Amino acid sequence: MNVLACDTATAVMHLALVRFEEDTPVFYETSATTLGTKHSELLIPRILELCARCNIDMKNLDLLVCTSGPGSFTGLRIAMSTLKGISLATGIPLVSVPTLDVYQGCVKMYPGAVLATIDAKKQRFYVALFVDGKRTSEDLDVSVEQIEQLLAGYPTALLTGIDAPLLAQKLSNETQDKIRVDAYAGTNLALVLADMGRAQYLSQGSDDIGKGPSYVRKSDAEIALQKIIHSLEVSHD
Repeated sequence: MNVLACDTATAVMHLALVRFEEDTPVFYETSATTLGTKHSELLIPRILELCARCNIDMKNLDLLVCTSGPGSFTGLRIAMSTLKGISLATGIPLVSVPTLDVYQGCVKMYPGAVLATIDAKKQRFYVALFVDGKRTSEDLDVSVEQIEQLLAGYPTALLTGIDAPLLAQKLSNETQDKIRVDAYAGTNLALVLADMGRAQYLSQGSDDIGKGPSYVRKSDAEIALQKIIHSLEVSHD
């Protein structure tokens, strides 16, 4: 099975092209490039370059995989809409995997509490808590103080995810004393994403074509629109 995996949920574009024989990756090539806001213009060229380097035609891909969120509103849409377009044009199935699950998957052998995190801006973080490899919380949009409370019941915890170092800096000294920061957070993210997507496809099938990203938080545009609607309703009353 040839699997193309893509993540643009953050400023880093992760790509992987992996060939599996049964459950084993027998060949793969990955890339991780910090592109900021240039995902939309560079994603397709980077995918084509990756396929060319691996000498695999896109028509010979068997599965497309992307992250479903949380993450950057625009970034999530770019990867999902791009791969969805390829899927519709070629018939190649598409699956999406929760972003924070993939970060935890990169350290799945770690025992105890693992907090996967992405900076949500506005002094908040997207997080999910896992204990002994099992998810124990939903995707959360929380403040640093709420994260302190979430970790209070655990003697130690590992912070993982692209923004784990940033979160660690903001925690109290007491909490910092009991946490570790994953120094290699997300290094092999695209490879793990490909493997998790393949397993999900084999057990659950492909995504429904109407499935969209999981944002957790409403976008600034949605919040602004709600305020306008509310003000119009108030003035009308």
